[in-house]
Amino acid sequence: MSETLKTTNPKKIAVLNGILHGHFTGSVEVVRELSALGHDVTCFVIDEFAKRLNDVPVKKVIYSADVSEIAKRLPPFAPPFAINSFLVGKATDVVMQLLLNDKTDYDYYIIDAFFDIEEMNKVLKLDPAKFVMLYPSFILTDENQFDNTRLIGLQETNKKYNINLHDFVGLIFTPNKLKKMILTSKFFHLRPEDTDDTCYFIGPHIEQRVVDNSFDFKKDENKKLVFISLGTIFGKDLEFYHRCIEAFRDSDEYQIIMSVGKFVDINQNFNDIPKNFSIYNYVPQTQLLPEVDVFITHAGFNSTSEGLASGAAMVLVPQAVDQFDVAKVVQKLNAGIYLNKHEIDITPDVIRKAVKDALDNREAFKKGTNEIISSFKEARNNRKALFNEIFA
Repeated sequence: MSETLKTTNPKKIAVLNGILHGHFTGSVEVVRELSALGHDVTCFVIDEFAKRLNDVPVKKVIYSADVSEIAKRLPPFAPPFAINSFLVGKATDVVMQLLLNDKTDYDYYIIDAFFDIEEMNKVLKLDPAKFVMLYPSFILTDENQFDNTRLIGLQETNKKYNINLHDFVGLIFTPNKLKKMILTSKFFHLRPEDTDDTCYFIGPHIEQRVVDNSFDFKKDENKKLVFISLGTIFGKDLEFYHRCIEAFRDSDEYQIIMSVGKFVDINQNFNDIPKNFSIYNYVPQTQLLPEVDVFITHAGFNSTSEGLASGAAMVLVPQAVDQFDVAKVVQKLNAGIYLNKHEIDITPDVIRKAVKDALDNREAFKKGTNEIISSFKEARNNRKALFNEIFA
């Protein structure tokens, strides 16, 4: 970034980066841009993600929030967010200790939305006017996002500090008066008319395509390519995967790439894989998407943004939390097909029809998709002006 674009009023900023992949990914580019503008940035980052900041000229406070021993004790049927509950609790504890021992006079704190900074601040006693929350998608919801079972991993930290940390997912949708940087556009936000002047829409981060030469996929030019992924956290829906297999088994029309996540044993759970299917634990998504005709996604915000940017026709099958809201907005803006598992039984026939409808409407969806992408670009182009306002 040229010197002429650097801020005339550099600030000392602490960033409490996200501790889950999607949240951290959204913060990286913000950190990079603030550093390039000349701000003095210090990132509090878990060891798992620290390397991803190696090419960013920022200070790093690297910490461990290791909950592997707890993970071993969880039953196999534990819900997807069970281990994350303990992760959030442990990270909150460690970050609080780091901040209590850090005597740096920061001008601002950028805080991932999973950190309950208002409860934490009963101990930290920082100036809340310095707080800027970073939201990976929406701050509003039409779904019931609150779940007391997610409190279990927070209890040890609550007891240690005599505070009351809130459900870390529901917390995102709890109104507050803090400044909010939201990684989408106002156009794409759920009920944009209900947002207020504490909201700064800075557009999403779409990771650059990185070529993974170990990925052995070869596209069949005579077939439509369908990519199926339910993401990293909610990717254990084996029944859905098997229904997808039945929907497209030995099809002469479709080639299927299915990413089932790192927690699914492919050899154990898929005995009879059709010839037109390739099943992986991990797929380099941004590398594959430009080749994809139809993307069946769980409607996670990062995956949805990447899918829209790729031009693939979208079939959204949300699994939990804000994914239902994201899918609802995509459908409302005429950019994809939304299948709600709470309202319909998503059978092989339903999946097959949704893919056909997505292909048939691909051109019609392009208008809605282009409007969304344009709004993303506009929000991103406004970032420097918004940063100057936020970090005045």
